[in-house]
Amino acid sequence: MHYVKHKRERFGKCNICLKEASLTWDHVPPRSGIELSAVEMQTVLQRFTANNNKFLISQNGVKYRTICKSCNEFLGSTYDKVMNEFSRTLGKYLKSTLILPKIINIKTKPNLLVKGIIAHLISAKSEIDEVTFDKIFREFISNKNASIPEDLHIYYWIYPYNNIIVIRDFMMPSIRGNFKEFSFFHLLKFFPIAYLVSDSKANENLPDLIKYCNSDCDFESDIQINLERVESYNWPEIVEDGNVFFGGKSIESSVIAKPKIK
Repeated sequence: MHYVKHKRERFGKCNICLKEASLTWDHVPPRSGIELSAVEMQTVLQRFTANNNKFLISQNGVKYRTICKSCNEFLGSTYDKVMNEFSRTLGKYLKSTLILPKIINIKTKPNLLVKGIIAHLISAKSEIDEVTFDKIFREFISNKNASIPEDLHIYYWIYPYNNIIVIRDFMMPSIRGNFKEFSFFHLLKFFPIAYLVSDSKANENLPDLIKYCNSDCDFESDIQINLERVESYNWPEIVEDGNVFFGGKSIESSVIAKPKIK
């Protein structure tokens, strides 16, 4: 049976620093950037199969007990503030009743935003393994001033849905409908934005956060957001004509969450 597995024992190896320590809960996405509520969670495999009527309930959002207190505090003080401010600002636009232009700009610190996204994806896995992504990016997120690695792309688009979707270490076609080339992906979606992390330059005409980064971690830039680019809530991972999906052990930690029915 595939089930939502999002915590380990209270004492274990931290997903980020790899030290043995008391493990703490990491909210994914960070809790101050969204409205926390009770959610019903299942794995992506449950959603893709007939076993889709069993849920695990969390009273305060999606969270993983996988990182130590020191790393959790570092993420909170260094990256989460940037992630949360960016999400809250975009959320205000999506909730606005005003007539808005097609393209808006939101000022943020892109280097820190990128590292926050990567950090929470690394924490969103109940098993520690040696996949290339984790090995490369543990050091990257542990050092605020570390340079952006080559072949990192973080594509983004608005996500006007109340679902939270977190999927690690999966493969699908680099371009949907083209089965000649496959790439590895990691996905984080929550209101008001979706992030698709990959080493692939194929991007479905999506903008890439990395193009806004430079060598200064505190550099600020205006991030362009296309308010008219809206995909379905389960795009691009949905299995249909033109797309297939492959996942490994990490799928047990994947989460598709929706507000709990009262």
